[in-house]
Amino acid sequence: MLVNIIDHFFFETVTYPYDARSYWAMENNVADSISNLSGTTINSPTFYAQGINGGYALKLIRSSNQYITIPTYQSFVSTSFTVEMWMYPTSFSSGNSYGLFGQSASSTTDQDLALSIGGTVLRLSFWNDDVNSGTTLSANTWYHVAFVYDYSSRTQIIYINGVQDVSRSSAGPYLGASGAITIGNIYDNGNYPFDGYIDQVTLYMNARSASDILSDATLTTWHSFDCGISFDSLSSFRSVCFR
Repeated sequence: MLVNIIDHFFFETVTYPYDARSYWAMENNVADSISNLSGTTINSPTFYAQGINGGYALKLIRSSNQYITIPTYQSFVSTSFTVEMWMYPTSFSSGNSYGLFGQSASSTTDQDLALSIGGTVLRLSFWNDDVNSGTTLSANTWYHVAFVYDYSSRTQIIYINGVQDVSRSSAGPYLGASGAITIGNIYDNGNYPFDGYIDQVTLYMNARSASDILSDATLTTWHSFDCGISFDSLSSFRSVCFR
């Protein structure tokens, strides 16, 4: 699957996983390259020119309450899903939460989806129904993180750098039937924004396998052969198609 951006006589090709629901590349914008879940910036976050693979990354400053909101509703009710991203926290501390991805219907059990750093560990929470990673994170480090919910087995799973860190049977499926998606923030009777950089956020409406997530975490290039010449589609180069 390819998205072509016209620039005079040639196209710049941005590639993304074929089975994803939405993909936010953070290439100097918060557009969804696949579907209708493009975002809106809150409090003017900027973009960092040295993202995970040579492109841009979203830069968020917690003290400025910066994040992305996606007002178009996407249902996660009683279904499997996976959220993957690269993140680089520049600060965090015990007792605080730093939002990565969320959707809040209400502060009620299984109605507040919150993927975050809780203190110094990752947390996948449905509100009062959550799991924490066993790995302690370090500031100023890039991590590939994946949060998986398998509806068929009612299992919450967290992966760090392609490796499963923790798995837990949830009390129930996620039931929040309203709310905007947020990237770089979660809401729980108040905002809990992230501090650092976020890049290449991908949403799947299925439970990705361990092998898929390992591949995503270790993949350095995607190539498209729809053009006569193909370059590394994830680095600072881009595929160019002449028409």
